[in-house]
Amino acid sequence: MKNFLIGLAVFVVLGSLLWFLVPKNVTQSGNSGTATSTTGANITPSTKTFTLADVAKHASASSCYSIINGGVYDLTAWINQHPGGQDAILSICGKDGSAAFNAQHGGQSRPESELAGFKIGMFAAN
Repeated sequence: MKNFLIGLAVFVVLGSLLWFLVPKNVTQSGNSGTATSTTGANITPSTKTFTLADVAKHASASSCYSIINGGVYDLTAWINQHPGGQDAILSICGKDGSAAFNAQHGGQSRPESELAGFKIGMFAAN
């Protein structure tokens, strides 16, 4: 019983330390799951909507957004990390990349899971 209480106390202390040490305001850097708007307010990826015109403004290696299956993704950080090379990502910057993504990765859990970390919102048709 004594060992159990000591273990529990250590668990609580370590958990408390982690709670205070982990940053609470996370910005979109690839796999965080939340984004911070220009006003600094945290938003969940599903609450922000983008039009095709919005996405088209981000059609370069320095700012690459793409629409994939109804979601909007900031793929800028992924360009240099993509195992298939930069061109695969650059080819979908600023437009709907659903067909390209589905043709290459449709039904594969790992690419879909990695993509989810870059989601910044939803596509809203004009």
